[in-house]
Amino acid sequence: MLTAVKNNFRYFLNAVKVNIKSAMAYKASFIVQAVFMFINNLFFLVFWKVVFSNAGESAGITFNNVLYLWSFSSLSFGLAYFFFGGIEKINEYIITGTMDSFLLQPKNVLLNVMTSKCTFSACGDMVYGLVIGAIAAGGNIPKILLLVSLSTFGSIFFISSEVIIRSLSVWIGDTKMIANRFVEMLLITFSTYPENIFRIGIKVILYTVVPVAYLAYLPARLMEDFNLSILLLIFVVGIIYGCTAIVVFNKAMKGYESGNSMAMKN
Repeated sequence: MLTAVKNNFRYFLNAVKVNIKSAMAYKASFIVQAVFMFINNLFFLVFWKVVFSNAGESAGITFNNVLYLWSFSSLSFGLAYFFFGGIEKINEYIITGTMDSFLLQPKNVLLNVMTSKCTFSACGDMVYGLVIGAIAAGGNIPKILLLVSLSTFGSIFFISSEVIIRSLSVWIGDTKMIANRFVEMLLITFSTYPENIFRIGIKVILYTVVPVAYLAYLPARLMEDFNLSILLLIFVVGIIYGCTAIVVFNKAMKGYESGNSMAMKN
């Protein structure tokens, strides 16, 4: 078991090196994409600053809280898609039959698929998330380290959501649009708005079906008032969500293999 973990980690590091070298081969494009993503996110922050300047702050809804929300959302997103950009290709690999090449390799299939691509623009999200998180933390090093740690763990929710939804392509056809809408309209959009503006019905969804609470709301709360129980809750839910993604992907691969076998016989 320990040997398998070491081998997978070694393979991940090698994949990261290859992806970074690939990004550096198109250095100008890489820098432009990252910078424009940073600027794009910055405009939204300016919008919130204007809102608070005119409307003022209230209990539970402060500009600092919004900074933390944007920081966790951006940094978690950046980490997920820069290092594991292949998650966006799962449905495509299934639909086109490209998944065969991954199944034939003597490597962990899911890890191999996830590290098959790097989303260059996500680097801009990482830098943006780290910068505004450091500003919200007032430069406090322990808080910044906590923010990075929580964001690293928070990337599990982006990764798992993509893996679960795109793996369903084996049974229901191409789920690209569903996955894009789930991530863009639900995970990203809701995670950048203060929790207190939503009614109880929406909050229930954000704590269950759509894991925004564990991705942004609770981590932001921890940054302002650390609570070990909340930290453990985030950890447990993240593990459950991640394990669910692995199970769904493995089930999908069995269905994929079975479908291909039948096709070959015909």
